[in-house]
Amino acid sequence: MSPNTLHGQLSDAVFRAVQDGVYPEEETIVSAELPSSAFDSLLELLEQARAEVKTSIRELSRLSAPDIDGWVSQARQLRTDIDTSQYLAQEVVSLDNARQELQSQAEDASNKVDLLKGEVVFNEALSSTLQRVHDLRHTLDTAQNAAIKISLPDAIALLKKADKGLSELRGCENTRLAGLVREKVADLHKLVVETLTEQWNRLIHIDTNTSTISFHRNIDDDLSIDIDTVVAALSALGLLRGKILILRKAFDNVILTPRLQIQPDGTRASWDIYKDDIRITGTSSDRTTNTLISDMNLMINYISTSLPPSIAVPFSEVLLPGLTAKLVAGPLSSSVPADLDGISTFKETLNRVSEFAESLQAHGLQGMNNLMKWTNEAPQVWLMRRSELSLQAIRQLLVRGLGDPRTVERVETQVVTRNDNIFVDPTNNEDWNAGWSDEDVDAKRNKTAPTAPESVNRQEGVDEEDVSAWGLDEDADHNATGQLIEGPVAEEDEGDAWGWGDDNEEEKVPRSPSTQSPKRSRQRINGANTTQVPAERQVTLKEYYTITALPEQILEILIQAVSDAEALLRSDPADNPVAPAAEGLFTLPGLLLSMYRASAPSFYAHNMSGNMYLYNDSLYMAEQLRLFGKHHAKRSEHVDHNGSLAIESDMSALELFGKRAYGKEMESQRTILGDLLDGAQGFANCTEHPFAQECDLAISSTVDRLREVHKQWKPVLSHSALLQSTGSLLSTAIKKIIVDVEDMSDISEPESQQLTSFCTRIAALEDLFLPEQPTDLDKQTEQPISRTAVYTPQWLKFQYLTNILDSSLVDIKYLWTEGELSLEFMAEEVIDLIEALFADSEHRRRAISEIRRSGKGI
Repeated sequence: MSPNTLHGQLSDAVFRAVQDGVYPEEETIVSAELPSSAFDSLLELLEQARAEVKTSIRELSRLSAPDIDGWVSQARQLRTDIDTSQYLAQEVVSLDNARQELQSQAEDASNKVDLLKGEVVFNEALSSTLQRVHDLRHTLDTAQNAAIKISLPDAIALLKKADKGLSELRGCENTRLAGLVREKVADLHKLVVETLTEQWNRLIHIDTNTSTISFHRNIDDDLSIDIDTVVAALSALGLLRGKILILRKAFDNVILTPRLQIQPDGTRASWDIYKDDIRITGTSSDRTTNTLISDMNLMINYISTSLPPSIAVPFSEVLLPGLTAKLVAGPLSSSVPADLDGISTFKETLNRVSEFAESLQAHGLQGMNNLMKWTNEAPQVWLMRRSELSLQAIRQLLVRGLGDPRTVERVETQVVTRNDNIFVDPTNNEDWNAGWSDEDVDAKRNKTAPTAPESVNRQEGVDEEDVSAWGLDEDADHNATGQLIEGPVAEEDEGDAWGWGDDNEEEKVPRSPSTQSPKRSRQRINGANTTQVPAERQVTLKEYYTITALPEQILEILIQAVSDAEALLRSDPADNPVAPAAEGLFTLPGLLLSMYRASAPSFYAHNMSGNMYLYNDSLYMAEQLRLFGKHHAKRSEHVDHNGSLAIESDMSALELFGKRAYGKEMESQRTILGDLLDGAQGFANCTEHPFAQECDLAISSTVDRLREVHKQWKPVLSHSALLQSTGSLLSTAIKKIIVDVEDMSDISEPESQQLTSFCTRIAALEDLFLPEQPTDLDKQTEQPISRTAVYTPQWLKFQYLTNILDSSLVDIKYLWTEGELSLEFMAEEVIDLIEALFADSEHRRRAISEIRRSGKGI
């Protein structure tokens, strides 16, 4: 392509891009450079385009010229209208300015008129206020003159008028003038009050130095002062109640309090009434309530005659309620007798109080309600006083301590048959185990001594092992009359402690103590099933135990309450004002027993054997109360269908309370023994240091603890209860030892010997279970037989465990197959012990197999 052609295309492309915004599509045009030589042709194109644009504009102007002339004409007309509007606006503004000036002048004139009116009103109000102030000042001057002349009614009337006038000074409350007037009114009010107070003090004179109060109706000297006038004036000013309250306080301090209070020397102040005066004259040794009530009556007559009703009535309203309350709380309450001996004097006091209340009513004075209420509630008042003093006596007994212990005897007679096996015929030479046979060994092995009802324990959550301190498991002793003197004991996990007092004892006939003998091998070899003919016999059971001094003292209070209640039932209500209290007095023993149960534990706790003393005391009191109830059943209608006093539930609660104390003490001792044996750590490594020393210390501490507890309880508990409780604690110890040994998976020969030594030291505690008196069998053997197996569950199992630890495999197998080891152990228990004691061998496997095939074991 020639350069001229290219320049033309480039110029055309640039022109189109400027004019139309269109860019060329040919690659050669787009990528070509615009040389300076192409500018000439580009300028020519631009000039040509410019000329065409001018030509187009001229043509358009020529065609639109008529329209433009119309627009110019309209613009000129618009300019003319704008000028006219501006002129009119200026005229409006000038007219408005003129209007505003006229309005301002009118407002100014109106304000001047309002100001003149306000000045007129102010002048009128000022004139009226000044007139009121003038009148008020005149009133105040007149009132002041009246007050100075002791014209109290006029002064008070004028003072009220001044107060009213001062309240009408509205609008100037904060002005200096109003302040001066208020000060004047206050001064006048103060003057009137001082005058009234002075006259009041002259009419009602209080002399604390001589303890004298004088009531005057009027005072005649230079002028006559009447108390009614002073009272009316004080009432009009609202000051009367304040004056009466001050009078009541002074009368109370100067006259009443000295008369009512008892002096350190045991005397009371005495007063004298003469004309218008009442004064404290000295002291009197007469402290009787009747004399005091008579003096109160004289005082009421004095007030009623010396004071007008306008003062006497409101004065009694504030004086007598407090006075009667003090009388009821003080002298009248102290005059209530604690027993039936002072009822006649109390009756006279009630009559005097009733007369005093009637005198108040006759004089139209207040305060009789408290007195009438007290006299009407005399039975309840006496019963409350009796209950209060009885409760205080119980608490004082507890505070003084347990006192000197003393031994008491418990005796009970029961009719039993030979089938009961509680005795052996003294004419029959039967052996001690003659009633046993081979077939009934397993059945009789679990028989226990007779026990008391256990339903109460189970309902109340008391540990059954801890409340069976009475049973019949000891061997029988026969006296010369054929009666059996026995110290009873019950099995640990049956029956309640001291269960003899139940009404249905006949249903709980004791069984033979020989049903649980520790020598079972003899029973199995020599026993014979001998049939005996049933025979009835009367058996007397005796026990001795120790109680504190509290039960007898408390029983004396309880029995006296019941006796007094019965005496009230037999008395005539017309002659005895407290006869209706008999019903409530019958409930007093239950209240006192509740007080004893609530307070006793904290006071008994000071004694080392406090819980056991509490156990003995509670059951002793329950037994004595039951005997007392049966003795008095025919003399009182307050009985139930069993013929006992209606406090049977309280006696049962008292028995249960004692059993709980027993159970609490036993649980505490069990915890101590468990903690001591825990120091052995299951007897693991009992032959190695330092575990050997820990195990030895645990066993020694356990033995010492059991002996110490036995020594501590021996003077307190009965012999059977002592053996029962000691056996229960020993059972706790040996049970833990048995469990710990059975839990050992491997027991070496040195450990076996050490464990045997430990068990032997525990077994030495059987000397704690010797009988108090030797039995026939003891006399035959010339050595007392320990009752450990009777009172200590699992004692035989513990003995067999000792034998197992010290025996060969052959001996253990013999004890299982031919002896009575199977009566105490399960087969798996023996097998576990064999596996722990002996190494695995053919002999061990054969012995284990024979034990399993035997089918024996519990």
